Amino acid sequence: MNTAIKSIVLCCAFLPLQAIAADTDISATEVSSWDFNVELYGQLTNIDGSTQLGSFDKPLNLSTNDIFSKLKMGGMVHTEGLHNSGWGYSFDYAFMNLDASPTNGLLHQGVFEAKGFKRYEYDFGTIDYMAGIRWWDITLDTDTNIVNPSVDWVDYVVGVRYRKVLAKDWIFETLVDAGAGTDTKFTGQVNTGVRYAINEWSELHLAYKAVWVDYDNGNEPGFSGDGIHYGYDTVTHGVVMGWNIKF
Repeated sequence: MNTAIKSIVLCCAFLPLQAIAADTDISATEVSSWDFNVELYGQLTNIDGSTQLGSFDKPLNLSTNDIFSKLKMGGMVHTEGLHNSGWGYSFDYAFMNLDASPTNGLLHQGVFEAKGFKRYEYDFGTIDYMAGIRWWDITLDTDTNIVNPSVDWVDYVVGVRYRKVLAKDWIFETLVDAGAGTDTKFTGQVNTGVRYAINEWSELHLAYKAVWVDYDNGNEPGFSGDGIHYGYDTVTHGVVMGWNIKF
């Protein structure tokens, strides 16, 4: 499942470029009915909560300093498209790989989101009504003999995003979603901040983002066969800073 979903993630990152190329081929002078955005961003990440693997239950409390001191590789990108009909899509992928020690057991966390939305304009701003999935890919390091203890799962979410022009070149934006999955009791997100237009084709994004998840696969504590007990109850949060490019 990991390989298939990771392939989908890579394909999604190129969707805006493919659509732009298609519009260009149709007519060099034709105005596209789509607007696209690609945002590269970073987060001063903190992770708080706990993990469960087999019969082991460990707290997971990683500060920004903990993560940056052990970060081997990481990346964060957000892309979306909006049709002039008001329908749109968004993809978001954030991952980090950490050194084995000392990280309280966490080696890898990847979170991929895919959502569709419909935008409505009101006197007080615009609201995007959203629905989609959030895929988690987690790998832990423990003192047990389990090799590469990892798990991935999909949660289903619904949410809203509110946008309002505050002043020339300034936009306020906040996103809230919530959902669950087969083995997830709850997942949710709050992402709120402002955007500043540098020019017609790019803007800066400053926000605070928090993503919660309470996952438990329901297996009894132990390591026998395929019945390994796995739990991940955390909140990943911190300040987000990004550069958004518009097409």
